[in-house]
Amino acid sequence: MVAGAASIWGAWSLILRPTHLPSTVSSPIVFLVMGLVSLPFALRGPRMPRDFTTIALIVANAAFDGLNVLAFFAALEHTTVAIAVLTHYLTPILIALAAPTIDRVKVPGARGAAAIALTGLIIILEPWHAPAGGALVGALLGTLSAVFYTANTFTLRRIAGRIGPTRALSYHSLLVGLALSPLVLGHLDLLTLPSTALLASGAIVIGAAAGVVFTRGLLQIGSARAAILTFFEPIVAVALGSIVWGEPLHISALLGGLLVLGAGIQVARKAR
Repeated sequence: MVAGAASIWGAWSLILRPTHLPSTVSSPIVFLVMGLVSLPFALRGPRMPRDFTTIALIVANAAFDGLNVLAFFAALEHTTVAIAVLTHYLTPILIALAAPTIDRVKVPGARGAAAIALTGLIIILEPWHAPAGGALVGALLGTLSAVFYTANTFTLRRIAGRIGPTRALSYHSLLVGLALSPLVLGHLDLLTLPSTALLASGAIVIGAAAGVVFTRGLLQIGSARAAILTFFEPIVAVALGSIVWGEPLHISALLGGLLVLGAGIQVARKAR
């Protein structure tokens, strides 16, 4: 479940780039569709708890995931798929560094892995050369998305355990979609039937279906194993960036990417 969902997530560029829509327009539409298509299934379950902790976790899930997606979609607008995805995949390192404080779980070698991943990012961006247009901004946005993705991972496990994966997906998606909907109102002229249909299909398959499947798998196998398997996403994403979008893969970028991926896999393997 986790490996399949992660592989599907790697195809976001196939949905976003053909629409030519800014992230402030595409993100609210994706979240609204995700929330609406999963709502009938969410309402079929037993009555959920409505205590303060549950409501707070749903709101936190919405805030962290909304900011994560906004930053990641924006990164794809500004730079290559490789830079956007690899910076986004600093997440396992950040999870390992935060786990002792949040989950009271210590991950051996987390600080060393963070240093290796940072070295990999420096190699990818090649600051000793003139950076490619949008590379630095895209990398910063990808890193910002990793920060929010990290916070959302800790939140998601807690809320999904309380109300179930489908409800967690539906309720937080509707909250994000409604909160961000004013951003779309000023750009209605950019929407066309093909672009809206493409976004809706991505929201249903890559967003809602893959999201529920991933969360179910996460609850079964835990964060450590799931973190390893989610590395299918950058592999698929970078491959599509090269094959479909013709983005060059330089030796330095491949080396830096291997350092980032290797560091993330190492901390995921050691996590308990």
